[in-house]
Amino acid sequence: MLFSCKKENTFPQVETITRGSKWNLRIGSSSADVYTQLQQLGKEKDFYDVAVNQQPVSSLQEIQHRFEFYHAITLETKTGALDRVIIQLGQDKINSIEAGGALPDEIPKWPQNASDNMAIKKGDPITGIYDKLLAVYKMPAYSNYRIILSDKPLNKPFDPNMVNYEEWGFSFFVDVKPGKSGRFSVILNFKNGELNKITNEYSEFDVYN
Repeated sequence: MLFSCKKENTFPQVETITRGSKWNLRIGSSSADVYTQLQQLGKEKDFYDVAVNQQPVSSLQEIQHRFEFYHAITLETKTGALDRVIIQLGQDKINSIEAGGALPDEIPKWPQNASDNMAIKKGDPITGIYDKLLAVYKMPAYSNYRIILSDKPLNKPFDPNMVNYEEWGFSFFVDVKPGKSGRFSVILNFKNGELNKITNEYSEFDVYN
């Protein structure tokens, strides 16, 4: 499906809310309450993740108790060519491991030259990832890899660390009429742990099947 932006002066339409609510998102709600509101809104509007401007973590200790809240972690380094490892997480185990550059390939374990006892393997329980990462990071070849968490999936519990992010974002599409789709792009701003502002940008697009 292809989208073509319709160039009209009426789009995009930008709306800023600092009082009351938009959909079921209420100004003044705590981060945890907004997350619960987003879980319900995601079911209604058919979106599944919220972006929380994740930055690379500076130490493994920062994510020791956070794996259960995410679908994936990415480890990457750039010493010449980009080297990236993507570990996909299920409910309680590792679903897949991909490694490489821009188009990584699926592999059974990482690092591939490490012993099975030390390597992170497909099917490993999530509870064991932290200890294995500690072991991998002690190997000189992998000590400079940085770790990035995925966008926050709404079907997993609230990550308490989300209170430290002052900006969240999400988007979803709606059917306007045959051949036309609308997109809502939403930014949530937090202040002192509470929802302070909602910025909603709406655009319409011609759709070509």
